[in-house]
Amino acid sequence: MASVIYIFDKLASERVSALMFFHWLNVSHPELCCDPEIGGCVVDNCGLLGNFEAMVPILNEFNLKKMCLGRRAFRFLVILRFDDDSRMECVRRIVNVLNEVGGLCQSSGFRVLIEIFSFSGNFDVAEFVIGEAGRNVNRYNYLLRMMCKRGDYEKVGDLVEKMKRCGVEPNGSTYNMLVSCLFKIGNFSEACQVFETLEKENGLPDEFTFDTLVRLLCKHGQIDLALTFLDKMTLKGIEPNSLTHAAVIKCYFEYGKYDEAHTYVVDSTCKGSYSSNENYTLLASLHLKKGSVLHSQKILHEMMDKGLKPNYSVYMKIRKSLERKNKKDMSLELSRRYLSLIET
Repeated sequence: MASVIYIFDKLASERVSALMFFHWLNVSHPELCCDPEIGGCVVDNCGLLGNFEAMVPILNEFNLKKMCLGRRAFRFLVILRFDDDSRMECVRRIVNVLNEVGGLCQSSGFRVLIEIFSFSGNFDVAEFVIGEAGRNVNRYNYLLRMMCKRGDYEKVGDLVEKMKRCGVEPNGSTYNMLVSCLFKIGNFSEACQVFETLEKENGLPDEFTFDTLVRLLCKHGQIDLALTFLDKMTLKGIEPNSLTHAAVIKCYFEYGKYDEAHTYVVDSTCKGSYSSNENYTLLASLHLKKGSVLHSQKILHEMMDKGLKPNYSVYMKIRKSLERKNKKDMSLELSRRYLSLIET
């Protein structure tokens, strides 16, 4: 296949049509023409030569083969040095082609266009594509994701407002990205305000939104705010997932609040958390990493007294650490308790 792509590249560099070569390939090696990379090469060649009409039958054939378009298909948009007007005219012609053929080529093609212009920072063109493709929350969310990848965090809020003005209602994923971006620029109060507005306007946010917010707060050391939202989760009957519990415990540890971390684990166990085993094991593991093997041993004793089984790997690490410190009796006692627990 490499030799075929080389031929397409050579034709492209010399601005020679690849249609005859593609038609010959379709007859002599039809299996190659089912490859998205090869398909992208011929579409790209048409674009380089401005032959948009020739794209239509090719894309119709791709639709029949259930082929999606990749970035290679529109590489010419990067190679050709358009001024603003020429670029928009070219995009309009591509959009017309995609709307004419429909199917997988249409949906994948629009996605690739949004991606290409987002990566190059041409968000206005990406928004134009969304407008032509049909405004919906998934396309806007994809553009938002590209903005986040580029680090254009401050533009995310503006785009969310534009969505609303265009009659596209943001969903949980939209707000998760907005909140995440606000955190990355250090705007914690506005992030929490966005969340509270979401709660007020749309009722109960989903657990993913809650978990995302709490983890972000912990990541940025905002433990008090994180606990406020954890309390809200409890009031609404939403159980934090194991990653969220872990984020809170690690945040306490990072700031030297070991007693608070222990209290949090105990309280979550009392509330019947399904991740109690993981929480206790993580707590023991963090104490071990800190060099406090005796404390980690006590944590394992405490959890096993409650009928909770530690992670085997962590349990063995603590046993071996005790033995290295000549605490063989403690290691044997830990082993006795562990075996007693798993045998019951």
